[in-house]
Amino acid sequence: MLVAACVNTLDTKKPLNVIVVLVDDMGYGDLGVYGNPIVKTPNFDSFHNKSVSFSNFAVSPTCAPSRCALLTGKHEFLSSVTHTIKPMRNMSLESTTIANLFKTKGYETGLFGKWHLGQSKAYGPWARGFNKTLVVPGDMQNTHYNPKLLKNEVEIETEGYRTDIIFNEAMRFIDDNKEQPFFCYLATYTPHSPCVVPGKYTKPYNKYTKQMDAVRYKPEFNGMIANVDENLGRLMDKVKSAGLEDNTIIVVLGDNGGTFGVDTFNAGMRGVKATVWSGGIRTFSLWKLGENFIPREISEMVGHVDILPTLAEFCNLKISNKTQKELEGNSLKKLLEGKVNKLNDDRMQVHHVGRWQDPEKWRDHKYANSCVRWKQYTLVRIEPCSESNCKTCRMIWERQDGLPMLYTSNKEHHRMTMPGEWELFDLEADPYQTQNIANKHLDIVDKMSKHYEYWWGKVEKQLSK
Repeated sequence: MLVAACVNTLDTKKPLNVIVVLVDDMGYGDLGVYGNPIVKTPNFDSFHNKSVSFSNFAVSPTCAPSRCALLTGKHEFLSSVTHTIKPMRNMSLESTTIANLFKTKGYETGLFGKWHLGQSKAYGPWARGFNKTLVVPGDMQNTHYNPKLLKNEVEIETEGYRTDIIFNEAMRFIDDNKEQPFFCYLATYTPHSPCVVPGKYTKPYNKYTKQMDAVRYKPEFNGMIANVDENLGRLMDKVKSAGLEDNTIIVVLGDNGGTFGVDTFNAGMRGVKATVWSGGIRTFSLWKLGENFIPREISEMVGHVDILPTLAEFCNLKISNKTQKELEGNSLKKLLEGKVNKLNDDRMQVHHVGRWQDPEKWRDHKYANSCVRWKQYTLVRIEPCSESNCKTCRMIWERQDGLPMLYTSNKEHHRMTMPGEWELFDLEADPYQTQNIANKHLDIVDKMSKHYEYWWGKVEKQLSK
């Protein structure tokens, strides 16, 4: 049975506005509505309860790659983004962004917050379709307090907490463009480390310190989530007070799997940021268009590459034949409107951590940290790369340097697979990915691994340029 679309009060003659909120390093399990026993996220929870939420929505394992895929509708490797450090984070100048499409349509476009896809004149957001920008001036995260920022390419001094500042700027942008269509991309720098936030946000979480792993539990991390939650509430109030609620698509999602919160609650998943286990790539994805979508949860396998084609269809954006052929995403419009329950059972998606330190060493990492998703299945291969001195990969997987595991005290989140072999998991029956069923389903392994080989062939053409 199809879900009946609710009464549509949308004025189809008036262009839709779009706001995309991308939250940095906040995992699926960091939302109270998904069962977190400690963190309070009343505004995320309220937004979730009024939205269409995708429970099987995946992004890239790390930051810059997710941003690239979101903006282009194709896997980040196909835009030459394989890491968070330069030059491997510089998004190919051949790639068209969704901001380019909105700008061509006559929309006012703004980016407020984290770009992380190249900072030079040609690679910066000002050259990739954004008219208004507020970003950090350098290559690093910079400071959360009183940061120097680039406003429309001009460095400015600011006072206050950076998350508050970028939300304020985004709300000014919304106010300034109430009478014309706009695309607002708000990408937070929190709760990414450094874990620093005003004490009033941390105070409610200090009492849990003795109960948790003292090495991994960070009250400040939870406080940063609380601050983002408060700002999300302010943003929603602004949209409503501006009279734009019924004509604005709002998408709220995370940029990768969980980080400092996974040992508190990870929604029953194995994996953290920088892994291709489900906990490293699954995130929250909440969609709202006034009261034009029936609030519900959809379990369809979807991901960040679907955002561009979905918004393009809703807003009648023109996509060139060249760009259309490159897209890996599907439009979710009919799913969101309740006109269909399924899109495409044959669809597969590939995720890969990348993160090789030498741009020329990509061939050595074909199976280093990768997975394929199809229906309820995930095919995983995580093995040492052939580059023996690849410190980044071995730090992530083996931690041979003696440092603590990344973000967690649980080594299972960084488990490797047997070298040379794919492992297959049924996420519906085994969400923590403990039962390798590859030997029982050789036909599925063959089908999914062949897709990976086909996909890697496309990657080779791009990375060898």
